[in-house]
Amino acid sequence: MVNKEASIVLAKLSIAAAMTYHLLISVLILIRPDLDPYWHPLSEYAIGSYGWMMSLAFIISSFSYGILLFNIKSHVKGFFGKLGLAILFICCAGTFCVGVFTTDPLTTAPDKISTIGLIHMFSGMAGLFLFPIAALLINISIALKNKSWAAAKKVLIWTSVIPLLGLVGFIIHLSIYVVPKGDYAYGPDVPLGYPPRLLFLTYLVWLIILNVQLIRIQKSNHN
Repeated sequence: MVNKEASIVLAKLSIAAAMTYHLLISVLILIRPDLDPYWHPLSEYAIGSYGWMMSLAFIISSFSYGILLFNIKSHVKGFFGKLGLAILFICCAGTFCVGVFTTDPLTTAPDKISTIGLIHMFSGMAGLFLFPIAALLINISIALKNKSWAAAKKVLIWTSVIPLLGLVGFIIHLSIYVVPKGDYAYGPDVPLGYPPRLLFLTYLVWLIILNVQLIRIQKSNHN
């Protein structure tokens, strides 16, 4: 179990890592004007000039998840809470693999996708779609089963659905604006860029709020 002082430092580090990820994405938008963020997915920034920055951003994001996982695990109780931790670990590992294994260009034919490209694709899907489940299970577990978090119970409950609402909005967007354009739709008229960015912002909000609550709990227990 992490001592209170170290736990506070780790929580701040997790927040800093997550914010660094989003900062790097913002910088890439500025220095890669050739990639319109309206229709170019984040993974494409890992190809070509400054690709290392996008890969580094994904790895830093995985660290933010991993630090939180390590720091919060002793506060999570019950089967479903532990399941949430296991899913968060999968998201952490998946996001790390997204940074290590660079995507193929989206113009690559389905039968020409490389093994590295497939690893990137499935790892990204794991991190993207499973994260809201982890957030929901972890928050509800702490809120209902850990009495030392009683002061944060309401916050934990209402923030538990933020990533899930983001994912629902993401799926609705795909269903309305992308899926009707057919399989493997890609181009200036296919809005693939901003939806995942907005979805990851909901993940950032959840991560920051949970870390902030953890800091408050540790400080109150310390006093």
